[in-house]
Amino acid sequence: MLGLEILEYKDALIEPLDQPGPWTVAYIDPSTAWPVRVQRIVYLGDEYWVIPITSDAYPGIAVRNADSDNATKERILRFLSVLSWLERGGATVVSFGGGSYPLAFKREKKHGFSIRDEIDLRYLPEVTDAKAQLALALMREGRGLSHVAYSFLSFYRVLEVAVGRGQAIPKWIPQAVKRLSNGRGKDALNDLATAGVTDIPQHLYISGRCAIAHASGSPIIDPDNPSDTGRLYKERPLVEELAELAIEEFLGVQTARTVYREHLYELAGFKRIFGQKLVDDILAGNAIPAGTNVDIPAISFQLHGKGPFEVFENLKPVNIAQEGNKVRMEFEREDGRLRIKFYLNFADERLEFEIHDGVFGVPDDDSPIYARHKAETLEFLAAYYGNGQLRIVDYETSELIARKDEFIPLNVIPDYSQIEKDAEFWRKIEKSRTELRKQ
Repeated sequence: MLGLEILEYKDALIEPLDQPGPWTVAYIDPSTAWPVRVQRIVYLGDEYWVIPITSDAYPGIAVRNADSDNATKERILRFLSVLSWLERGGATVVSFGGGSYPLAFKREKKHGFSIRDEIDLRYLPEVTDAKAQLALALMREGRGLSHVAYSFLSFYRVLEVAVGRGQAIPKWIPQAVKRLSNGRGKDALNDLATAGVTDIPQHLYISGRCAIAHASGSPIIDPDNPSDTGRLYKERPLVEELAELAIEEFLGVQTARTVYREHLYELAGFKRIFGQKLVDDILAGNAIPAGTNVDIPAISFQLHGKGPFEVFENLKPVNIAQEGNKVRMEFEREDGRLRIKFYLNFADERLEFEIHDGVFGVPDDDSPIYARHKAETLEFLAAYYGNGQLRIVDYETSELIARKDEFIPLNVIPDYSQIEKDAEFWRKIEKSRTELRKQ
């Protein structure tokens, strides 16, 4: 990937990973793209550090541990399984290590890595249920195994955890296969139909799960029989997709694709603030009763990984207006120098924001603060046009209220170099105005 550099282990680790521990590290071999730089992730109140891909050592997950060794290792593995679910891939733990420092676990492979800048955590689920944790562990195992039979068996075990034993799986599979996406799983289903297999649940159980797990009876998967391994290789995507569906349906852990498709995250925070009854009334087109009180906090308008933009901080609600099943929200700085407007479209589950009709400033009053705000607004504009991910957070608590996916400019070609020049111009104006006021 252009612009990303794979460093040596000694050069890749930054503070606090280069500081004394105690540390526990899971060194891993991921099947998905892995970051080339250190990334800090706070998950369920615990702090994890992503050890990047390097040219001479395995990447991994590290924690500063205060509890027992096995408890720390389990915590890392649970977190790794959730990351693998997010990425729809596998991650095999090569070794555990640690001590005073997270020392390198050397490897010979120096090329052929799939890399990225950082792990995108927008769709990372919070999983605390024991059955869901076990199912995700089995999914990570199955997706990380190169042994096709054991991988198949791991996915079938997911079905046993999520759906249940006995007749539960055979009853569920016939309706579940109708919901498969077009891909390798659907291809495998069509191939079985062409081959005359009519009882899919029975086939997957007898010719897959039992044939792998047992070495007596018939059929048996023979590791030296290419026909056996070839058949499992074709059918494995089917049981993998069924396992993924089962985790979503029975255990409530959604894939990133489902979360993105539903887009519930765009308005989730505002739904909590408004309350379900008020949201239902708005969806029904009922007028919000006069005198209705909604405790709306001051917000900050942010862009993921960019800024900070001081001009967009601590914006207070100044106007809320119902427009059909939408709600127009207006927030303003306490000094009145900037106002933001956006819409809550509850019917479509969308946060609607138009940057050229949603940001309003005051006329130039020859003050340094005007020039600073003008520069920051231009910088915000450039970052937003550059596929910025809008975030609305509670100013006091920093809790995420709403967010949008990357902005994709349509029918416009931003002149980033001109925007940058304009922002720099106003930075210079701010400096000169500040110096004049000192005289």
